[in-house]
Amino acid sequence: MTGDRPAAGDLTDQRVPGRVTVGTITRIGVVRQEPPMRRSTTLAAWGCAALTVAEVAFSPVVGGVSLLAKAIVVITVVTAVTFALHRWVPRPGVIDVQPFWVKDVTGTEHPCRVSGSLPHGLPAEGTGVEVYGRADKSGSVLVRELITDDGQACRPRLPLPHRIARGAQVLNVVLWALAALTVAWLMVFSR
Repeated sequence: MTGDRPAAGDLTDQRVPGRVTVGTITRIGVVRQEPPMRRSTTLAAWGCAALTVAEVAFSPVVGGVSLLAKAIVVITVVTAVTFALHRWVPRPGVIDVQPFWVKDVTGTEHPCRVSGSLPHGLPAEGTGVEVYGRADKSGSVLVRELITDDGQACRPRLPLPHRIARGAQVLNVVLWALAALTVAWLMVFSR
């Protein structure tokens, strides 16, 4: 046990939801920039749109011309709303990503990264922190919250245009999923 920190065994026995590690910041990397949009939501929107188009193509076989007309109206409305979203939503530039490494009491070093900015900036090297977040596919921890030894909680924030653009992207996926469900519902219940 060092200072007010518990021993390594005490930390590994505790399971705090969301907490990835407790340790000391050993080094801070160079700020890099990443694109603001997530590939997974873009692929989901394209997948829902493709499913909707396939259903529209199949609708004359199931319900005739009247079902085709209803399906085309659904797809036209969703396309118009999607166009309006893309037209009026801000197109943000890149997001600053700050990498840093935290060494826990067992000696394991955890790569972490902060997307956006912290209100008080990143704590200095040698500062003790609790890191809350989730690990991504590369093993790096995407930080949701940092709590320093003195109890100061820091949550990274994206700039407002980035948050609006991400919300619009999720709304786009929801719209195309609703369109696919609506056309499927029409195919089943419109006779």
